[in-house]
Amino acid sequence: MSRIAYLTTPIYYVTAQPHLGHAYTTVVADVLARYHRLDGDDTYLLTGTDEHGEKVFTAAAEAGVEPQVFVDGVAESYVRAWQALRISNDDFIRTTETRHVNVVTAVLQQVYDQGDIYFDEYEGLYCVGCERFLTDREIVDGKCPDHNLVPEKRKEGNYFFRMDQHREWLADHIRSTPGFIRPERFANEVLSILSEPTGDLSISRPRT
Repeated sequence: MSRIAYLTTPIYYVTAQPHLGHAYTTVVADVLARYHRLDGDDTYLLTGTDEHGEKVFTAAAEAGVEPQVFVDGVAESYVRAWQALRISNDDFIRTTETRHVNVVTAVLQQVYDQGDIYFDEYEGLYCVGCERFLTDREIVDGKCPDHNLVPEKRKEGNYFFRMDQHREWLADHIRSTPGFIRPERFANEVLSILSEPTGDLSISRPRT
């Protein structure tokens, strides 16, 4: 009996041209997809590009072109790279595509309608590299440890997902469902995060 194997690479940021790290990740995903196909599984491999965010806007400005023109060019370079490497992806999704926008809009509207999304203002320390606000315990020596940047103090109006009210049932589900997150060390990491109040999750950014 065939299984369903859905595999996806990260959707890569289009701040620059694809490099060896992108190729490595995509080749690994391709190897897994080919293995599942050989094993008779119903297999689908997705890759693509993330074309939103302040970093993308900044990269386009530095290149002296409009953001859409910039992302069109970089996305095409990814398509050509995967063709050259003979990656067997079934689809290539871009977050600026209408089909992607329509699905995300429908999903978020459903979550909003059930009361899990609300609008509020938030003030805190924001890392441009992470594209998110950092908590005090995430900041090391006054900087974001991942990007070695001093976070900016910002006040934004954003939409938030009521993450904290789902914390307990999600942790229970992870504990009661072996293999839900693999490798197991990552399941333990998520459980550690969920063991304390998480606060609600900002899921939007102001238009730039």
